[in-house]
Amino acid sequence: MGNIRNVKDYNMQEKRILPRRRGGVLLCVLGCLFVFFVKTEKDLAAAGNILWTAGYVGSTLLWTVLLGCLLGVIGAFVVYRVAERPAPEGDCNGGRNGAGKDNAVFGRSAAWIQRRSGAQVFFGSLLLLCLAWLPVYLAYYPGICAYDAPVQTGQIVEHYYFDHHPIVHTLLLQGMLWLGTQLCGSMNAGMALYTALQMLLLAGSMSYGVLVLHRRQVAAGWQIVMLLLGMFFPFHWYMSVSMTKDTVFSAFLLLQLISLTDLLLEDRREWRPGVRDLLFFIGTVGMILFRNNGKYAMIVLLAFLFLAVCFGKRARKLWGRLFTVSVAAFCIGLFVLSAVFSATHAEQGDRREMLSMPIQQMARCMIYHGGVGVLPEDDGTMSEQDRALVNDFILDEAYRDYDPGIADPVKRHTNTYVVRYRSGDFLRTYFHLLKAYPGDMINAALAVDAGFLSPFDVTHAAVNEVQGREGLGYIQTRWEEDTLNNRGIYKDSKWPGLYDRLETWADGNGYLELPVLKYLFVPGSYLWLYLALAAILVIVDRKRYCLPLAVIAGYYGTMLLGPTVQMRYVYPVMLALPYLVALMCGTGRKTENEKTETEIKQGQR
Repeated sequence: MGNIRNVKDYNMQEKRILPRRRGGVLLCVLGCLFVFFVKTEKDLAAAGNILWTAGYVGSTLLWTVLLGCLLGVIGAFVVYRVAERPAPEGDCNGGRNGAGKDNAVFGRSAAWIQRRSGAQVFFGSLLLLCLAWLPVYLAYYPGICAYDAPVQTGQIVEHYYFDHHPIVHTLLLQGMLWLGTQLCGSMNAGMALYTALQMLLLAGSMSYGVLVLHRRQVAAGWQIVMLLLGMFFPFHWYMSVSMTKDTVFSAFLLLQLISLTDLLLEDRREWRPGVRDLLFFIGTVGMILFRNNGKYAMIVLLAFLFLAVCFGKRARKLWGRLFTVSVAAFCIGLFVLSAVFSATHAEQGDRREMLSMPIQQMARCMIYHGGVGVLPEDDGTMSEQDRALVNDFILDEAYRDYDPGIADPVKRHTNTYVVRYRSGDFLRTYFHLLKAYPGDMINAALAVDAGFLSPFDVTHAAVNEVQGREGLGYIQTRWEEDTLNNRGIYKDSKWPGLYDRLETWADGNGYLELPVLKYLFVPGSYLWLYLALAAILVIVDRKRYCLPLAVIAGYYGTMLLGPTVQMRYVYPVMLALPYLVALMCGTGRKTENEKTETEIKQGQR
C-alpha cells in the first residue's frame, strides 16, 4: 500500500497536478456556470420572458449549485483519473510513441504516417483536403455567394469602399474578379478563382496543423483524426466555398494559434525570432486584416503577454520575444489597414455593429415598459426622459420590430450620432434603464446570445429564416440572384445532383437530426469545450498553453456583444479547437522550461 502511495506521490510531483480539492472547486464553478446558462436559456425559450423574482432566483441558484457541483465532481474524477495515470516505463512521450500504441483501427496507416517526411505530410494533407472539398466546389460553382457578396461586389462595381466589411478582403475579391475577366473574359470565372484561392488558404492552414502534430510526434492517430475531420466535417465543405471574409479569417487565425502553441512547445529562450515566429506574425497580421474584430482579440493576447513578461521570470526571453512579435504584427496590421484606407479613399463604416447589445436591451425595455402598446405586458413605467432618448437613438419606432434573437431589424434604424455626440445622455439613460429594469437587460442579452451559451438551444438555426425564402438556415447558401446576375456572377453548378442534396441538408438544418453528433455542430458546445480545456490545462499545470486561448477569449467577447449567432461567426473557433486540443493534450513531451521548473520544485522538497 505504501509503495502504491509513493508511486502516486511521485507521479503527482512529476506532473505537478493541481491538488484535487482546488481542481474540483475549479470544475464545480465551471459546472455551475454551465447549468445556470442552460437553465435560464431553456426557461427564456419556453416562456419568452423571465421574471427575476426572489423565488425564481432562489430556485435557479439551488439547481445551479446542486447540478453544477455534481458535474464538477464527475469531471474532477475523470480528469484526475487520467492525469494521475502513471506513464509506462521507458516511454519518454507519456505513452504516445506512435503507431504501436495507437488504436488498432489506425494500425498500419499510423505507422506509415510516422515514417513520412514533413513535406510529404503537408502536401499530402493539402491534396487530400482539396480532393475532399472538390465535389462541393463543383456543386456550388463558382462558389456560395451568400452573406456579404452582394454588398462587396457592389463596392467593387461602383468603386466606392467602406469598411463595414474588411477593405482588404474586398480588394482581394476585386483582384480575383479582374483576373478572371482578363484570363477568361468572365466575372464568373473570377469568382471561381477566388473560391479556389480561399480553399487553398483554408486547406493550407489545416495542413500546417497536421504538420505541426507530426513534427511534435503527437500520436499518428491524432494526425489521422485531424485529417479525416478536415476532409469530412460538413461545415468545412460549405465554408471552404462560401465567399466570405470569415473563411479567410479562420485560415489566418488557425495559422496564428497553431504557430503560437508550437512556439510554446518549442520553448526557445532566445530574442532572435525564427521561422515559427514569422508564421505567427503572418497569421496575426492576416487575422487583423480580414475581420474588423481581429484587432480586439489581439488586444486580449497582448494584455496576457504583457503580464507574462512582467511576472514570468523563468522564461522572460520567450515572453519578451512573443510580446515583441505580437506588438509588431499588431502595428503592421493597423498600418496596412490605414494605408489601404488612404489608397482607396474608403469611408469609415457606421459603428452600430458594436452597439448591437445595447440596441437589443433598449428595444426590449421599450416594448416592455415604454407604453408603446406592442405587448400586453407593457407597464408604461419608463420615464419621459428615457423614452425621449431611446426615440432619438432608435428611429421610426423600430423597436416595434424587436426580434429577441437578432439585432438587425432594430439596428438598421439606429442613429449612432446619439452615442457619438451625446454620449453622456446615452450612458445616463442606459445605466438608468439597467438599474430600473435589470431583468429585461439580462433577458435581452440571454436571448441574443442563446446559441452561444447553451448547447441545447435550437433558435440559432432559424434566426435568419424568412417565410417563403430558401437558403437562410444556419448554413446560409442563398444568393441574391438578380443583383449578382446583373454583375456577371451566376450559378453554374457542375454537379446539380450533389447541389440539390447539399442544399436540402443545409436548408433543413440537417445537423440537428444527428443524435449526439449534433453537439459537434451547434455553436453552444464550443464555449464550454474551450472553458473545459482551459480548466484542464490549469489542473495539469500547463497554464502557459492557456495563452492561445486568450485570443479565443477576445474573439468570443466580440461575438457575445454581437448582433446574433451565425455559423460563420462560430466557424473560426470550431476550426481551431481540435488542433489546439491535439497539440496541448496529445503532446506528451515536456518543454525544457517545464522540466526545469519540475526539477526546481522537487529540489526544494
